[in-house]
Amino acid sequence: MHPVRSAIVVGGGTMGLASAWALARDGVAVTVLERFSHVHDRGSHGGLTRVIRQAYHEGESYVPLVQQADRMWMELGQRSGTTLLVRTGLLELGPADDPDFRRSIAACEQHGVAAQLWDSSELSRRWPFTVPSHWGACFTPSGGMLRVGPCFDALRSEAQAAGAAFHYGAHVREIHKRDRVGVVLDDGRTLHADAIVVTAGAWLPELLPALLPGRLQRLRRVLTWWSPPAERIDMLAQLPVWAAFDPAGFFYGFPWSDEGTTGLKLACHTTREPDAADTPIDPESVDRELHESDLAPLRRFVSERFPAATGTLAAHRVCLYTTTPSWHFLVDRDPDDARVVVAGGFSGHGFKFAPAIGTLVSDLVRDHGRAAPPAFARTRHLEG
Repeated sequence: MHPVRSAIVVGGGTMGLASAWALARDGVAVTVLERFSHVHDRGSHGGLTRVIRQAYHEGESYVPLVQQADRMWMELGQRSGTTLLVRTGLLELGPADDPDFRRSIAACEQHGVAAQLWDSSELSRRWPFTVPSHWGACFTPSGGMLRVGPCFDALRSEAQAAGAAFHYGAHVREIHKRDRVGVVLDDGRTLHADAIVVTAGAWLPELLPALLPGRLQRLRRVLTWWSPPAERIDMLAQLPVWAAFDPAGFFYGFPWSDEGTTGLKLACHTTREPDAADTPIDPESVDRELHESDLAPLRRFVSERFPAATGTLAAHRVCLYTTTPSWHFLVDRDPDDARVVVAGGFSGHGFKFAPAIGTLVSDLVRDHGRAAPPAFARTRHLEG
């Protein structure tokens, strides 16, 4: 195959933007086609802030990747003169024998991530959580939060400085795989390049239906912001980012802040038992209204574990998750055409990795002999 001099990136969300950034800096002429806007609520990045953590229950193999991304976010922030990563620390709490909680601790031990382990009484002494005596906590100072808008701005600014072109309101209908690869737009135009990168989030199954047929699931998730009584705001503003391995589900939250939306951000990532949130959705018609069923798990968690967060609802957003069966990432070439590289299935825990994933995508595009990491390969998601 010939050297790759040009690439079209389909989807300018988190991973599309990071891929364009890495490709442009590696000397590839990049065109980004984004159906919506620079920052939008049609993906999983619309929550204004995202967690970054090195205590990783999803698999300790992710830790070196997030450490690489952490360094890249910090360097990008320094170059842009903007704070992208706020180092609040990460507090994880749960039953001492919970398998995911134990995996987080094991990931820290495996990779030398500084961590403090506390019992339930020490946790409650330090932070306003109410937990049973058999619970424990793991605090990692390296954790924190990423500011979505500034992160997007910094990536796009450097990508543009390296020559990348961004087009918004550009609706790609088809990936064109013939003598020359390209894309077909909604208006009938066909654009060609040496390589195509598909980072279309919830629209990935429509664009590449044969990639993982029936194995990419799109889910609806609700993010909420709450207004606590004024006398609690100072205390809640000092919180670390936190995550709870509760018997009812995996809950997480941020310190009280005015980052985009003023309030205390709370959300439920997954529930232990299947519920309405696990019903696959159509991204074209997802329900963006807030329902009591969306709030019920959060209300129960706050009442039982986090009464200091009790307040009035200030705002909500609906985001879209796109997941593989294992919830592990997909970063690989299209089996039908090696000139097409795909990155998807990041929802719920991908944002923090963006610059490292962008670098991986650029390597796959430019180096024809490079194989996708086995952990992210398409074949892995076809097994079982």
